Amino acid sequence: MNKKVVTTDEQQLIIDEPGNIVITARPGSGKTFTIVEKIKLISNELLDYQGVIAISFTRKASEELQIRCKIMNIAKKCSFFGTIDKFYISQIICPFAKHITNSNKKLEVRDKIDNFPEYKGLEEIRNGITEETKKLLIQSLKDGNIFLEITGETAKFIFDMVDDCKMYIKARYKYIFIDEYQDCGDIQHQIFLELVKLGLVGIAVGDLNQAIYAFSNRYSKYLAWLMKDSNFKHFELTQNHRCHKSISNYSLKLLGIDVEDLEDKRVFKVSIDGNEQQIAETIDSKINEIKEKYNVCKNSEIAILCRGNASAQQIDKYLTTDHKLFSENELDRYNSYWARLFSDLLMSYFDNNIFSIDLVEKYIDEEINQNFFNEANLLVNKIFNLEVEELYENIHLFFKVANLIYPDYENEEVKDVLKEILKSSDKMLCYKHAEDSQICIMTLHKSKGLEFKVVFHLDLYKYIMPNEGDWVTDENIEQSLNLHYVGITRAKEVCYIMQGTERYREKYDDYIDAIESSFLDKEGLDKLRINTKW
Repeated sequence: MNKKVVTTDEQQLIIDEPGNIVITARPGSGKTFTIVEKIKLISNELLDYQGVIAISFTRKASEELQIRCKIMNIAKKCSFFGTIDKFYISQIICPFAKHITNSNKKLEVRDKIDNFPEYKGLEEIRNGITEETKKLLIQSLKDGNIFLEITGETAKFIFDMVDDCKMYIKARYKYIFIDEYQDCGDIQHQIFLELVKLGLVGIAVGDLNQAIYAFSNRYSKYLAWLMKDSNFKHFELTQNHRCHKSISNYSLKLLGIDVEDLEDKRVFKVSIDGNEQQIAETIDSKINEIKEKYNVCKNSEIAILCRGNASAQQIDKYLTTDHKLFSENELDRYNSYWARLFSDLLMSYFDNNIFSIDLVEKYIDEEINQNFFNEANLLVNKIFNLEVEELYENIHLFFKVANLIYPDYENEEVKDVLKEILKSSDKMLCYKHAEDSQICIMTLHKSKGLEFKVVFHLDLYKYIMPNEGDWVTDENIEQSLNLHYVGITRAKEVCYIMQGTERYREKYDDYIDAIESSFLDKEGLDKLRINTKW
């Protein structure tokens, strides 16, 4: 019998609130559970042709939400679960572009405007629409192009111009949920407010302290604005159900929040004589002791988190305990549907817990497109039953699957990349999940949304976290602090902040004296951790 999960008072207030709300949720506070419970309550009042919009900025997060809703049998057929780009393309651009272009030409998603000189200047639409960019946008749509880098601007233009689009969305959807709202950009924020103005109930969820993508023009200020908007009621999820209390307290104090000092401290600042090599060697020597102390059964429950790829590669080089380095794969560089599908296929291929039907269900609705569903399932099943060395000679199966799922989005460049990946055993390793025996090594950015029993947090050094100098803005420092906060809160049982006397410099391929980060000197932190030397 499954243990019934009881909602907290904080969660129940959110579930019961009928109007527009903005939720600020700390790591491990059960935000996904709360959203699912709210959708469960909402689903009882929806008509057969109605649904909800549930958007996340990553496919992983949107899939998790959809899977949880399916398990509870509350994923309505008329609901949308997916990324924000997919929503723009499938629900606004593709159905309603013809109302502007008077053309039925099939639309294809393109990666970069720069590859199409005939639309030079179209990227300026991100700074506001002009007569020139308007003409270029309409012409690009007439020619059958959707540019991924301006899907938001394109969707906003069509939404504003086409009344049928507004009527469709208003009739079909009653609620819109957007998770990780601190990663919203300006255009996403505008469209969300437009949908709320249209009559949809808006639910925005985020954490101001997990905003780590300012480099891509995604800022937490839009979440902060919603918190002050009188049209939205603000709720907080403050109880951390993931981390040990002392880890949670340390992360809160990092943000300047007063907390109690606990006797059982699980945050350690560990001093090491040496650099990344010595840190790796020390982890090797201590790992069995740590696993026994904190009841860690698998090495995959342990993570080494680094600020950048350079230090992660150094740890990978010197760590002798079985491990896996999660580096950027080749397909990550292409923001296209085919690239994401191929990446998903490869990762699923190496996951024994995922079957062909599990993957196909994410992309094709069996009840709506049964023939396509069955054909895709047969193709994926063939791929999953091939040996690794047989994948390249059967690459046509990958292309057939992609043509079934995304027939209009073929990308020759991505096809060439897939060919190179399938030829290379080293490149294929990027898609394998960590084995139970393997410690996970990754950057702090890659760790967001994950959790581990044990975390080794590296790179808390001056000029790294945070950078320093006249060119460094307060926003840069805030982003670095948020990244440190994310790193700390990945740990469930214990977090070790590893401090060497030297650090590696990739630019010069040398080592210099390491100076501790100013983050470690923030008032009140010292008494919430144990300082030790290994």
